[in-house]
Amino acid sequence: MKTPRLTLIALMTAMALMAAACGGGASDAPAVQPETAAPAQPAAQIPAAASPATEAPDAAAGEPACEEYFGFCITAQASGAVTGEGASGWASSSNTDCTALAAPGDARILELPNLLAAGEQQIAVALTSIGAYTGPGTYELAATATGGAMPDAFPAVRVGNRAFTNGADSTATVTVNADGSGTLEAQNLVEIDAMQGATPDPNARLDFAMQWTCQGGG
Repeated sequence: MKTPRLTLIALMTAMALMAAACGGGASDAPAVQPETAAPAQPAAQIPAAASPATEAPDAAAGEPACEEYFGFCITAQASGAVTGEGASGWASSSNTDCTALAAPGDARILELPNLLAAGEQQIAVALTSIGAYTGPGTYELAATATGGAMPDAFPAVRVGNRAFTNGADSTATVTVNADGSGTLEAQNLVEIDAMQGATPDPNARLDFAMQWTCQGGG
């Protein structure tokens, strides 16, 4: 049988344990205050790596469009039913003196430079001529002529395996400069049969432009 003294000690011990459980835990582990915590650091800004190809290659420092031994350097562009572009040199079979080739005088046939299989699409141009050339200037090509003059020859253009030339609604303008350079612009060329090529499409049309410079070579 328990004595009153032992009962009192047990009661006091139980009360002490209850006080520790209710109030002592919070004081032993104080909460971390948000304002005292270290502020978050922004993510490090990593500079973008410099691209090794940010600058376009210097075309001027590359290879020339045409070899120097050609009398003329020609560039051409085709668009419409088919597209293509190219550059190549050409040597006149009749006159390698650019100034003499373009010189004024009595009406004569002036053959324009040809372009032979240049570019990825293998664009070629032939047969273009002014039937009554009298000197530097701009000429509207005409497939028919009067008064005994020779007709002009519209360009025959081949791009890939398709060929185009003058049609009912085709137009072409040629400008010849005194130094032998010049330009040709043609619109609405129609498709014609091409050797081992595609069957002509009656609705296909091609716009064509050609520029040439005289390199003064032979």
